Amino acid sequence: MLLKTEDELIDFAYDTFLDGAQKELEPADQILFAMQFEDRGAVDIVDLSNDWPASVAMGINDNDYCELHIGLVDGQDVLNDVFGRVLVKKKANDKFIHILWKTE
Repeated sequence: MLLKTEDELIDFAYDTFLDGAQKELEPADQILFAMQFEDRGAVDIVDLSNDWPASVAMGINDNDYCELHIGLVDGQDVLNDVFGRVLVKKKANDKFIHILWKTE
């Protein structure tokens, strides 16, 4: 099975996040993200959280899925203001994605 690279996972998650951000984020968060992302923005691949099955109603595992966080880092480069938690399938050409937005 051909898998997406880390760069492909990040690009797919970030592009999809940007497509929905204006609709899903509060106006203040949209402004903060837009103004700060160039200097403090980050898209990090993180360990898969255990709470995804409650959101997507299916079995989730590390072999098939990847979780990413999109947001802003603090002065110590810790991503502490997460605007979206993103779940994507690792399989190449699989367009599955689910985003838990900051407002949720």
